[in-house]
Amino acid sequence: MNSTNKPRACCAEMGFTMVEMIVVIAIIFILAGMAIISINGSLPGQQSAAGLNAAVAVFRNGRDTAIAERRYFQLNIPAVPANNQIGLLRLNVTGGNTQLAVVTLPAPAQFGLDASVTVAPPESGLATPSTCSNGLCFGGTPTQTWQPDGTFVDASGQPLTAVVYVMVPGNPSAQRAFTILGSTGRIRTYRWTGSQWILQ
Repeated sequence: MNSTNKPRACCAEMGFTMVEMIVVIAIIFILAGMAIISINGSLPGQQSAAGLNAAVAVFRNGRDTAIAERRYFQLNIPAVPANNQIGLLRLNVTGGNTQLAVVTLPAPAQFGLDASVTVAPPESGLATPSTCSNGLCFGGTPTQTWQPDGTFVDASGQPLTAVVYVMVPGNPSAQRAFTILGSTGRIRTYRWTGSQWILQ
């Protein structure tokens, strides 16, 4: 048989060219950059939400424990620092109180209100949010207490509807808040959209 009649390989070996590899790498870098920008944009909101959840947990614990133990529990706000810590005091039957664990909001979240927020959340009972001090809006009452039936009351024993603001400094869009309905102790959480509060 003539050697010139041998079948030839049907296909040459295929591979990626340098240009194709450069294009793929460029696309990967572009997508990674977009992901980083997206994560950085949403991070303050996530940090503020984490702070809000930590504060809400203290309030829910105060109400639930007051009901379960049939005791009075008082909100405890440390004097220094007062912008990121909150806790509970159990009022003892024999007098005095017992300090329970103080919760520190996860940094950089803290209690506070951004200057761009112009309205108070629904159910807060406030016409404007400017009447608040350090983001803890209790209407000037010096003490806030959960009674054994779960109601949240002021220093005179009247049901206290209040609002608490949580923020990440320098990020107005990360503003969060929750309201406490004094007669039931019910809590509702809100997120600031830039113009209004919406339920979170």
